[in-house]
Amino acid sequence: MPFIDFEALRGRCRALPVGSVGLESSAAEAHADEAIMLDQALQRLAARQAEVRAMGGDLELTLAVEDEMGSQLQSFFEEALSSPQAGPYALDGREVKFDEHDLGGWIKSFFTWRRGRGRHAWIAEPGAPLRIRDGARVALLGDWGTGSYGALPCTRTIEAADPPYDVVIHLGDVYYSGTRDEVRRRFLELWPRVPGAVNRACNSNHEMYAGGFGYFDLTLPRFGQAASYFCLDNNHYRIIGLDSGYDEGDLAGEQAAWVRDLVAGAAGRRIVLLSHHQPFSLRERRYDTMVARLRPLLEERRIFAWYWGHEHRCVVYERHPAWGFHGRCIGHSGYPYFRDRFDRDAVKVNADGSRWFREVGPDVPSGLVLDGENRDVPERPARYGPNGFAALELAATAIDERILGADGTELLRTRLV
Repeated sequence: MPFIDFEALRGRCRALPVGSVGLESSAAEAHADEAIMLDQALQRLAARQAEVRAMGGDLELTLAVEDEMGSQLQSFFEEALSSPQAGPYALDGREVKFDEHDLGGWIKSFFTWRRGRGRHAWIAEPGAPLRIRDGARVALLGDWGTGSYGALPCTRTIEAADPPYDVVIHLGDVYYSGTRDEVRRRFLELWPRVPGAVNRACNSNHEMYAGGFGYFDLTLPRFGQAASYFCLDNNHYRIIGLDSGYDEGDLAGEQAAWVRDLVAGAAGRRIVLLSHHQPFSLRERRYDTMVARLRPLLEERRIFAWYWGHEHRCVVYERHPAWGFHGRCIGHSGYPYFRDRFDRDAVKVNADGSRWFREVGPDVPSGLVLDGENRDVPERPARYGPNGFAALELAATAIDERILGADGTELLRTRLV
């Protein structure tokens, strides 16, 4: 998408005289509260651009905000600018200019587009656990749905794997707001095609920003997935995929009771949870409501491992001291994220030059954080962290886990016992 100066756009919107034809007609459609929300969304997008600019990043790369209307604006712009009837938009080089004389009409069209989104109905029946083979190989991708950067190399690496993967799972986020068009172009058309593999996808906040229709109506049928939460199992493991996106950072519907029943009936199988949102983090917020719904299982140490995305980095945590599970953040598969800053030496240097740094937090387990250049962002590789994914082999007595770069370079190998 061409560059849009959101601060300038916000200024033009705010400068329209009250009672002008364009603003008056759009306000009648949008209502005053939506006009305020529009201003706040543009402010958040402008602040994100200012952050990227200050970090020396590329403003033409995918730029996501954790904000529903901000993400909807980006999806709307992209659809509008790709249309042959682009309306009040004109390109000046790579920057988008908006015609002030029709700005009110543009505001009206955005809110008409937004109201047409609605919200997909909840699907309450996930079906019985799907059987996978003992020793299954699983590829886990998180925040992969950009259609660019390291997403395509991850796809090629997974498709070329020998022996092939038995299961390929996305931990959520198709940018900007998971519209049907974005799900088609940035997710389904590029998703790894592995003959015979089971495909699954967790729901997420970005999928729900446009009502979840792309996810529920396109992704789930394509994957043969009955609902936005699911279970896979074999003789040794029960993998439970949660929906923490429908109600952001929470477990909608009867998921918590469903999880409890699956754990109670696990018959000695180890339990692996998957979700988009994180139960804890060294650098970002934790989602306490989701954790509270599962707290009895956590305190009984019934969970063996938990993999999540949302946070745009790769973190391999030490085993949780109280709850006993292995925690992993795999939110780095396709999004161009800024590198963290570290005040200590790396504990491990990888073959591709990337490095692992150990971080310690006050209320969470310590963890190894991946850092390095992103060669899949050729314009400014040194500004962005590496993309990649996790590969699991479900051995009878342990999970053999590898963190791989997008090109398949092994960055870390761990045996979870």
